[in-house]
Amino acid sequence: MDQSAFYGVVAATNFTLLGLWWVAIKDRDDLTGKDGRGGQMAYLVSLQFLVAAAVSLFAQVAPDIAAIWRTGFALAGLIGATGVVLLAAAFRANTDSRIMPWILAGAGVPLYILVFVVALFPAVVDGLTLKPIEVEGLLLTIIVILGAQEAWFVAMTPRREIPPTEEPAAGAPTT
Repeated sequence: MDQSAFYGVVAATNFTLLGLWWVAIKDRDDLTGKDGRGGQMAYLVSLQFLVAAAVSLFAQVAPDIAAIWRTGFALAGLIGATGVVLLAAAFRANTDSRIMPWILAGAGVPLYILVFVVALFPAVVDGLTLKPIEVEGLLLTIIVILGAQEAWFVAMTPRREIPPTEEPAAGAPTT
């Protein structure tokens, strides 16, 4: 398989998903941060699409120079794992969902760690018939599917209601 074509499709798909996500949340006060709570979740979903798109570009720059794509994938593994942990925590804090944050973190973190490990230690896949960059492609495919699921759950799960406070907000007129 032509790796450049594969990663070109993955990059284009993820930049498209990123743009669609931005359009989908544009008028959602609960996800744009206008209420001060959902902006982090919206950004962290965006990050999942952006990481997959960016690492796909790294894979196309010079596929024959392993140091370039391996550096990109190692960084993507670290950033992606951190993003998934933060997304799961924000999802748990802002919704009444208790299982989905664990599923997101339980699936996403190991995938991104595998991306990181294969990038830094490509010999771990020597027993496979696939090259390390092909293994990264398989992992990235699963990550893209997980990112779409994250977007769905973040967009469709109702936010936890915050009870009104007894004190008026700072700067609010009192009657």
